[in-house]
Amino acid sequence: MFKSASTERNPFESTILLVLLILVGAIVFSILAFVLSYFIYGAGVIDKLSSDDPINLNLIKMVQIISSVGMFVIPALVYAKLQNRDWLGYLKIIPVPTYLALLTIVIMFAASPALEYTTLLNKGMKLPSFLKEVEAWMLQQELKMEFLTKKFIVMNSFSSLLVNLLMLAIIPAFGEELIFRGGFQPIFTRWFRNYHVAIWLTAIIFSSIHFQFYGFLPRMFLGALFGYLFVWSGSLWLPILGHFLNNALAVFTAYWYQQQGLSIDKMFESEPSSPALISISLIIFIVSIRYFYRYTQKLIENKSDSLDGSGLG
Repeated sequence: MFKSASTERNPFESTILLVLLILVGAIVFSILAFVLSYFIYGAGVIDKLSSDDPINLNLIKMVQIISSVGMFVIPALVYAKLQNRDWLGYLKIIPVPTYLALLTIVIMFAASPALEYTTLLNKGMKLPSFLKEVEAWMLQQELKMEFLTKKFIVMNSFSSLLVNLLMLAIIPAFGEELIFRGGFQPIFTRWFRNYHVAIWLTAIIFSSIHFQFYGFLPRMFLGALFGYLFVWSGSLWLPILGHFLNNALAVFTAYWYQQQGLSIDKMFESEPSSPALISISLIIFIVSIRYFYRYTQKLIENKSDSLDGSGLG
């Protein structure tokens, strides 16, 4: 059905292959997670997973970690290997200048207040009356995800902080960027022959699969930002870094709240940034992202000139 790794597949075949690998990975590793859970925690694993007993939190986290690796990391690596023998090069897992990494950190922090504002806009979303059942379902899904998130970010020790960083920051940053920016985005770029379309389509899918509809806009904009960082720099490391910073900041914030004896609920009810802070951060973001683009284009030009010069000898 699929061509050898030495021949580039058409975008449709590549999409089907990647989706199939994700589905197979999700199923196989979910089964593996439940089997391991059975041997570690004994019978009644399903009941324990659906229970609100905090004792079962470690079980839930273990299943989440194994399932995430199987759904994102492994399929992306297998897909890249099937696509090209140089799978690291195919995924653009190549080093970048330290300066670009530092600039990415500035961009992520500068984008944060504006993303908070889009979150507020998204939460105020109202669907037409004829879609009230859909809106009720979306709200129910949002409440379920918020409840699960609050369970995940309970951290009573430094070791629980490390586990949460692995589960909520490290694995998602690597896995989701491998799948979306490393996998789907290049496919869509070949399909539509326009990297802007590919970036935004990938960002929409990236946000949709989280099933948190009242956080759709900020996650979509984040996905688009990661997409541009990937295209302009030519390296997957920068969107991975940006993704990690975004998630890790939330984990560290939750940990700090609990260390101060504050309720996690207050973290979800925090006041939005002031208009002045949002304006300043937007200016810093625009200046930083513009400089990022110009700097990376200059690097590409210098590399091209260097190759042309060596070819003349």
